[in-house]
Amino acid sequence: MFPPIEGTLANITSTTTLDELNLVLTRISKDYGLTLVAYQAARRPETNTLTPLMLLSSDDDLAKQYLKHDGLQAGSVFQNGRSGFLPVDWGEAAPETQDARTFFRKTGSRGMTIPIRGPVSEHARLSIASNVTTDTWASRRMTYVRDFLIIAHFIHDQAVRLAGLRPQELGRSLSARERETLQLAARGFSPKQIAADLHLSPTAVRLYLQGARTKLECATLMQSIARAVSLDIIEA
Repeated sequence: MFPPIEGTLANITSTTTLDELNLVLTRISKDYGLTLVAYQAARRPETNTLTPLMLLSSDDDLAKQYLKHDGLQAGSVFQNGRSGFLPVDWGEAAPETQDARTFFRKTGSRGMTIPIRGPVSEHARLSIASNVTTDTWASRRMTYVRDFLIIAHFIHDQAVRLAGLRPQELGRSLSARERETLQLAARGFSPKQIAADLHLSPTAVRLYLQGARTKLECATLMQSIARAVSLDIIEA
């Protein structure tokens, strides 16, 4: 139904300008049957800019209303994103977003916002919206969650890198073992399989993977793999 995610990730990482990345968002929106894909970066600690980056897949009324409502008054999303990483479905968002939720419901739009926590204390969000029926949204929701948890981090990593907002040395401090174990995990190996392949104990493998997650400032193994691929630390 939807294109292979590998092709989408390749399109993201092949961009060389923010304008090209914005065009990829438009393509992603069409590929996934969405009416809006919106990326917005929050303030980084070392800057005074509230939103140094903003990318939208369209400039129609829905996008303008999204901006007007500050992405469903997503301050609460950013706050939650400091300790959690799960997507927030607009239909289940906090009470203080009621006015915005009412507007989007009237337009027939359903959507979710994915908090992004990047390295060096970066905070951002990716929102997607669709005007499909409630039943169709429910049937696609888990696919959206699965794919866009990865896509969101690829877009974020590429955006901040193209904007020159991230130190180039990030992630280069991974040890050889951390890279090896993360590379095999990216290929679908379990910790036991990695241990057998590298002649290590499963406990040692888990420690190396945990070390990689910590250095890449990721909460999960999937996120650390996505970030390592986007930073050219390991191969997809």
